[in-house]
Amino acid sequence: MTLGKISERQIEVFRTLMIAGTLSAAARKLYVSQPGLSVTLRRFEDQLGITLFERMAGRLVPTEEAHRIFEEIERVYGQFDQLIDAIHSIARGDTAMFRFGCSPSVGLRLAPKALRLMTAQHSERRYYCDVLAEKDIRDYLGFGRGACVASIATLDDPAVASTVVATGRLVCLMPKRHRLARRASVAPRELERETLISFEAEVTHGRFIEATYKKSGASRNVKIFVRFVESAISLVSEGLGLALIDEFSAIGCGPLGLVAVPLEDSVDIPVYVYWSKSRPRPRSVEEFIEALGAAHAMTRPA
Repeated sequence: MTLGKISERQIEVFRTLMIAGTLSAAARKLYVSQPGLSVTLRRFEDQLGITLFERMAGRLVPTEEAHRIFEEIERVYGQFDQLIDAIHSIARGDTAMFRFGCSPSVGLRLAPKALRLMTAQHSERRYYCDVLAEKDIRDYLGFGRGACVASIATLDDPAVASTVVATGRLVCLMPKRHRLARRASVAPRELERETLISFEAEVTHGRFIEATYKKSGASRNVKIFVRFVESAISLVSEGLGLALIDEFSAIGCGPLGLVAVPLEDSVDIPVYVYWSKSRPRPRSVEEFIEALGAAHAMTRPA
């Protein structure tokens, strides 16, 4: 099926309706008539060949496709807002700023500790920390939204350069009162009877876990699957099972009543810093790389 060109007006109408919730509210926001809005929406649906809204009890309910399209639109709108901020910053002659991205695993504990080291040296600088999904790293660097990205995800892109700032491993996160909590390490086979919280195979943590268990030959009893490491930590703290996560995410888990026991036979988990090859690498990126390495050294047992 060949789709016609989608207009900015169609996107604006669709986005406003998703936010406003009703045709009448969207029409008021756009200063247009409700029938005119309905015509634009109907043409948009006809052009796409899908239904974006179902009428239920007199209300317009977005379909699954509508929600997915809205997520993509909001992502682009967010990028545009950050572009405007960057333009204003340049126009003001503001160079005392460092904007970087990080994956949740690095952003939970390691990046904040690195940032504390950097602010001690450059207290006058403004910092922006953007937590990114793996799929957003390329666009973040390609569009110049930030100077670099720190992540445990492997990115294979000829336009992106990288360096490894730290190397960790998988740990088993468990309550402090668990029978294995005092162990110096735990083998995958010792967890075969434990209820595990794990990750879907296509996400970064899932790939690390799959590789480790393939090497060990052990089996797993997984009851709950998650996509984000924050969810795994919360579920363990609620006593719903044990979780295998990267050691960087587990830094400082003691106040939650949890302990991270190193997993034997774990594959290595590198922390990468990525930056665009098409842009000069500022000194602040070098400082961030050094700070991440120092922060990791501080968190490791002597």
